[in-house]
Amino acid sequence: MPDRRIVVFKFGGTCIVDAAGRGTAAGYCLEAVREGCSLVVVVSAMGRRGDPYATDTLYDMAPGALPAERDRLLCAGEIIAASAMAGELRRVGLEAESLTGWDAGIATDGVSGDAEIRSIDTSRIRALVEVGRIPVVAGFQGAGPDGAATTLGRGGSDTTALALAAALGACEAVLFKNVDAIRSADPSIIPSAIRIERISAEDLRQMSWQGAGVVHPRAAEIAGEAGVPVVIRNHSSGERVTRIEPFVLRGGRYVTGVASGPDVFQVAVEGLPGTGAGRFHADVFGRVARAGISMDMFSVMGGAVLFTVPAADAESTASILSGAFASVRLNGPCSKVSIVGAGMHGLRGVMARFSGALDAAGVEMLQTADSHATISALVGRDDRDRALAALHAEFLEQEE
Repeated sequence: MPDRRIVVFKFGGTCIVDAAGRGTAAGYCLEAVREGCSLVVVVSAMGRRGDPYATDTLYDMAPGALPAERDRLLCAGEIIAASAMAGELRRVGLEAESLTGWDAGIATDGVSGDAEIRSIDTSRIRALVEVGRIPVVAGFQGAGPDGAATTLGRGGSDTTALALAAALGACEAVLFKNVDAIRSADPSIIPSAIRIERISAEDLRQMSWQGAGVVHPRAAEIAGEAGVPVVIRNHSSGERVTRIEPFVLRGGRYVTGVASGPDVFQVAVEGLPGTGAGRFHADVFGRVARAGISMDMFSVMGGAVLFTVPAADAESTASILSGAFASVRLNGPCSKVSIVGAGMHGLRGVMARFSGALDAAGVEMLQTADSHATISALVGRDDRDRALAALHAEFLEQEE
């Protein structure tokens, strides 16, 4: 059963970048304590690239750092933020103590730069809560099996907050961000993007994996699996702008949003004559996987395969495969554009509408992929915005 006393607050880096922002955050904490909540606070590193303690600023300080060294460096941003936030809470009269991720009992798998949380020993946090002290936890980090500091990857403080909420049996997790809501698309690309007041954790996870950046996909996954109610609040106004439900929502639009990811290149490989298809496929994917390069959008057609890799890895991929097969071609840069919505599972005609909308917009589909909650197409990078606008108009603006 959820512990009805515990609420987890998470403050994003731009929310607490300066004294005024930290003062606003402390005000929300003071209000919650007066309402009878026992708080656990999680913080991101303060600010964005260019701000002195932001993650990207720290990353830029040591471009040649080894992975383990980089993890230790990047952890400092959240540790500084936790100390500053704990001091602000004490200034307004609240008892608080800052904790690193490992102080908070967070154990990871030890993968540098993209670790996953394996377990959380909540004993220290619970001990602080029991005596009325607010633990202020540095997000984005934990200790690997050997005790070394590891980071959870981009957006990992959301993951920290939701994992702690699940482990503590919290009644609610609140993510404070400088957004007015989760929206059906990136408003900088589609000004008509629709404000979403309720979204399922599954749809949010899918949108995050497809490129929407409001909440880390692992955090959304935890919210769904653990059944933790999650609310996004605007840091400036305090308004509750979007509620993330742990179940699939029924009724309303069956497509929740459209999204696109970072630039990729399509890789086309043709096998040598006489090579069995199965062996050829395994050889191609095995070579790329052993190089540690992430792949997506797989298509196999007998003696040919298509897949995508991050733009930064395109030349390395071509180098790895060249000479071993009949031909290796790169096509790009490209973008993967997607519609997302668990409600469209099993519905007929969705792909026809999807392809028709892109055709009407003059966008060529280079490749497609789908799951129970997404349909995606690979398009030329220059066609990305036009594709997103066409899909948004077809599936969201027409459904109003």
